[in-house]
Amino acid sequence: MAQHVGIDLGTTLSGLAYLKGDGTPEIVPNSDGERLTPSVVYFDAHEDVKLVGSAARDGGDPERTIFQIKRHMDDPDHVLEIDGKKWTPSEISALILSKLKRDCEKIIGEIREVVITVPANFNELARKSTIAAAEMAGMKVKRLVNEPTAAAVYYAQTQNVQGRVLVFDMGGGTLDVTILEVKGGSIRILTSEGARHLGGSNLDDLLVTAFEEQYRAQTGQGLYTDERHRRRILQSAEDAKKMLSKLQRVNDTVANDQNSGLARIDLTREGFEGLIRKMLTRTVLLVEQALDSAGLKVSEVDHVVLVGGSTRIPKVKKVLEKFFGKTPKSCGNVDECVALGAALFAKSSAKIQEVCNASYGTLAMIYNAATGEEKVANSVVIPKNTEIPCSRSQVYQTSEDNEKVIEVDITQGEDEDPRFVDVIGRLTLEVPPNRPKGCEVEVTFSYDENQRVQARVLDKASGRVKEVAVTYRGAGVLSEEELQRRSQHLRAMRIE
Repeated sequence: MAQHVGIDLGTTLSGLAYLKGDGTPEIVPNSDGERLTPSVVYFDAHEDVKLVGSAARDGGDPERTIFQIKRHMDDPDHVLEIDGKKWTPSEISALILSKLKRDCEKIIGEIREVVITVPANFNELARKSTIAAAEMAGMKVKRLVNEPTAAAVYYAQTQNVQGRVLVFDMGGGTLDVTILEVKGGSIRILTSEGARHLGGSNLDDLLVTAFEEQYRAQTGQGLYTDERHRRRILQSAEDAKKMLSKLQRVNDTVANDQNSGLARIDLTREGFEGLIRKMLTRTVLLVEQALDSAGLKVSEVDHVVLVGGSTRIPKVKKVLEKFFGKTPKSCGNVDECVALGAALFAKSSAKIQEVCNASYGTLAMIYNAATGEEKVANSVVIPKNTEIPCSRSQVYQTSEDNEKVIEVDITQGEDEDPRFVDVIGRLTLEVPPNRPKGCEVEVTFSYDENQRVQARVLDKASGRVKEVAVTYRGAGVLSEEELQRRSQHLRAMRIE
């Protein structure tokens, strides 16, 4: 049986690593001989088979091909329907994990427990969805760990990176910026900031636009009219992006899907850097935000380390080097180090101190003594960057006479204005009748090591208490019963 297994379930690529007998981590290739598996699923129309990986990406039918499902893991209403069956993001992710598990077990033996990585800015629902996906694939999640933390473990143990470290993790779909302290065998997270839709796939979309503009200028026609051909152009754009990391100029010849003639696409590195300038500015703003959150100056960062395939772009490195005044460190295998770090994390005896990725609180009526006004505001109970696991309490007072029910809205976010935070759950507690306003109610939030939230409300006068884990409702959220049923069904599927 394989032990100490780590999985990077990525937006565009996924990988599985394990620790060898000598304690070094190793990526396990899939049955196609690839070290990393594209996070793509294709539902074949002729055979009862689900293709995962490169074969799925090249399946040809965009209506039956699922890309970047990870971006929807936190959407409770996201459901895909194929051949009359509805698929949730957890189930699609479970197919990807099943491919990794089945292929890799042929090399390293049975896999039962795993450490799975998630973006630092993944919310409660996305984390639960990831755990559900692993369970459906037949694996128990020993621990969820943030991707930058896993990468930091890898850098610390393989390149002896110590001190204050900024992890710049730019993959296919997201950007995470995490600052941590590495001292000997201990790692303490100071802060994490993240941005969605700021990764390699977004850069590819910009290049597709450049392809289309050049094609239209030369032929007077559009480059594509359907999703199938757009995907082909997207693949050409991604190839061009990779080549521009090595060459100053690349050329390609493309045709549209209406036989309107060929056009020669000419791209320079300088032109590409101009296309992505605004996105690179956003990355710098996120770095500044992380530094501000941690209360650090640029000069107080000892190392900047690169994670994710998009950090191979020369301009990304130059922007960071200019900002910090030092050359970022790269381990070479920047798109594998998260999975490798997760495998190391699975066995590590090091003390790793994570922090919560967002603030959690409740909506409450707040009285302003200066103005004499009352207003509903977001009252934070657990501030962002609190070390976890943790538990925090806050006492409130009821605002009306004769209340029969106490309702506690559970919020996620830092802003005081309720419009700018997410209500992720509600806890309801029945209380005795005929009570005056001003009764004390204690609200407690607990945050575990996998960054999942539990809420507890105590009515002090009656002693009544209620405690629940935060739950979500929606077509894309599976109940425990559905999870078990679909898990059995998925394990019997043919997945290639």
